[in-house]
Amino acid sequence: MTGPQEGRPEAPRQQPKRPPGAQGRKKKDRSQVFFAAAGVGGVLVVVLILVLAVMWPKEKTERRQAEAKVPMSRPVVTGLAPDSYSSSPSTEVFAEIATREEDSAPLSAEEMFPKKDTLKDEVSGAEPALRLSVLDDDCGKAVWGRGLGEVLQDGGCTQAVRGLYTDEKKGFRVLVAVYNLGDEDAADRAVEAFGAGSGGFVKLPDKSPKGFGEGFSLARGLAMGHYALITWADRADGKGEGTSGPLLSLVVTAAKAEGIYARAAG
Repeated sequence: MTGPQEGRPEAPRQQPKRPPGAQGRKKKDRSQVFFAAAGVGGVLVVVLILVLAVMWPKEKTERRQAEAKVPMSRPVVTGLAPDSYSSSPSTEVFAEIATREEDSAPLSAEEMFPKKDTLKDEVSGAEPALRLSVLDDDCGKAVWGRGLGEVLQDGGCTQAVRGLYTDEKKGFRVLVAVYNLGDEDAADRAVEAFGAGSGGFVKLPDKSPKGFGEGFSLARGLAMGHYALITWADRADGKGEGTSGPLLSLVVTAAKAEGIYARAAG
């Protein structure tokens, strides 16, 4: 038996051949795995963004409401309410006073209800004159109804100003109330909460005319920026109906709110 000849190198060992395209398939498989993983990751990111987009405004609103909440006494449980009530949210007219931060000066009774003020209404022919006005730094004293009180407190109500007008000759009475809330969203919620039959309304000031609101009456609520304005009218004889032109006209006329318009105009 003879061994390999001295000095002659051994033949190199051949590597097993890979099937054609195997390397390409391997790279392709890796790419598919990568892009599949990237796709799943992208979907998760989109889902996370959508969740945050939904949750953030809610958390922001809840935090703002918590910050806006102010100390307030508990309103009395019962009181009088109108037979018919309608309300409207704030509009762009009051954009300059959409929040109390933009309109921080507190209200005064004189600003909202100047002395010797008169409401001149063409339809009824009445000219109710201001008989009394009262300013409260505790909104709980200016409403009745626990549920309504909670809405005002959650909305950051810090002031309530009420003014009462009468025309003894024509027999009409009108109550106007303004509530100073944190922002226009709170004011929008408040005017809805004042809805007749909802378990709360404006509390009549002391020394109000006898029988006010005990007969038929109409009321209207308007959000004006961060203010909630309520106008409430009746006849001294207690008569009226839902289509009563004079009463409908009076609640509109009473919403002139020149003090609020002046603030909105800057």
